[in-house]
Amino acid sequence: MKCTTTSVHRTSARGHGGTAVMSCRDTIHLICWYLEGRLSPPVANEIKRHLDSCSDCHMVLDAAMSTLDRYFTPVKGSDEEPAPQAA
Repeated sequence: MKCTTTSVHRTSARGHGGTAVMSCRDTIHLICWYLEGRLSPPVANEIKRHLDSCSDCHMVLDAAMSTLDRYFTPVKGSDEEPAPQAA
């Protein structure tokens, strides 16, 4: 999977017990990098915790995965990556 996110702005609030709490906005901004495994383990864990408890953000994750699979998964029997298609 490949996303085209080029910048990351991360802020998080501190929850109970001093643990970081990822906001919906930050989670959505980092979804592509999360899917690509480009985040540090602590940030990826914050996002995973958020996704486990937030159905709205999990819906965005599912949509991103579906879109990436549709447009960036190579076609069976083809050695070429498919070209991105216009929506």
